[in-house]
Amino acid sequence: MSVRTIRSLEVFPVRVPMTGALHFSSGSAGGGKSGEGSPHVFVRITDSEGETGWGEGRPNPQWSYETLETVTTTIRRYLAPAVLGSPAMDRWGLHRRMHAAVGRGPSTGQPVAKAAVDMAVHDLCARACGISLRAFLGGGPKPRSVALSYTVNGHDAAEVREEVAAAREQGFRHFNFKAAVAPDTDAEVASAVREAAGPSAFVWADANQGYSPPDAIRAARRFLGAGVDVLEQPTPADQAHLMRGLRDRCTLPLAVDEACVSPSDFFRYASEGLVDYLVIKLTRSGGVWPTLAQIGVAEAAGLPLLVSGLTDTLLAKVAACQVAAAFGFEGPAALNGSQFLDESALYPEKSQVESNGAVHLGEAPGIGVRPDEQALKRFTVEELAL
Repeated sequence: MSVRTIRSLEVFPVRVPMTGALHFSSGSAGGGKSGEGSPHVFVRITDSEGETGWGEGRPNPQWSYETLETVTTTIRRYLAPAVLGSPAMDRWGLHRRMHAAVGRGPSTGQPVAKAAVDMAVHDLCARACGISLRAFLGGGPKPRSVALSYTVNGHDAAEVREEVAAAREQGFRHFNFKAAVAPDTDAEVASAVREAAGPSAFVWADANQGYSPPDAIRAARRFLGAGVDVLEQPTPADQAHLMRGLRDRCTLPLAVDEACVSPSDFFRYASEGLVDYLVIKLTRSGGVWPTLAQIGVAEAAGLPLLVSGLTDTLLAKVAACQVAAAFGFEGPAALNGSQFLDESALYPEKSQVESNGAVHLGEAPGIGVRPDEQALKRFTVEELAL
């Protein structure tokens, strides 16, 4: 039997239209130049048998150091030459080759670029086997759903109650909000979300590194009183000692995001007892393969999963749900791209996959969705097009 090898790799740098801006403590997704759109890099990989797979990277320089330009050129000039001709099924070897081309710094080098390639390879492999990505990863093949968490964007208590009520009418049952954007309102917002969402909702506060140590302690205590379930990344990602100090003075469950890129990052936080959840984020962590290693650490530590994203499109959203569902995860997943992106052209059949506040995973092979190529051409950033 011939071994499938990676024959070609195509890169599509695009800007997806946005319907609104998501604001967080270190910046925003959207809200820049009018009509500029959200930067995404799509990758299509074709193997020696003609099978294809799709992946997505979602850079945001206000969150990390990767940009639309660097992800595009990193894949074209460094990652593609490193993986072309290699066995498609050799995911371990794939990452060894990518790391040899773009090495590690304190953590994974260029994880968003690597995630797009990794995701495309996993989609291709599962499609070649004729099974869903979650089944390819060892999960059950039966259809299942993953409940989404709605991202609350307001910072006024009355406005927040209305926003949550409207989201509940759309089918959402879990909620997250961006803390440390308007710190004086955080406690009121937390109470308003919990009140409007009800006692059964999972409510999580994401500070995106926005608190100083004293403010983090005060916020955590107020969130605990308001009924928040977890506080994510309260302090700067490169200052782990601040999380240690907060852990000693806080009983609210904690999670990290920007501080947890590689499996070794999460191992450090889990082994020291600094976190209570693993937050899965494929495009932050370099793709599916490294995320599986993180999940292994979480299972060994007895820690449950959450899922979040980077205002990704439906492709990365469904991929993240497929990975989590392989391990029995049913939600909540803070994958909020549909709240802020106009994906109607990219995924004209989106309603078959996402509805009523959930992602519905069927039996289609691979990730289960693919972007419309004509829409990709329409949204292409011309100065980066080949």
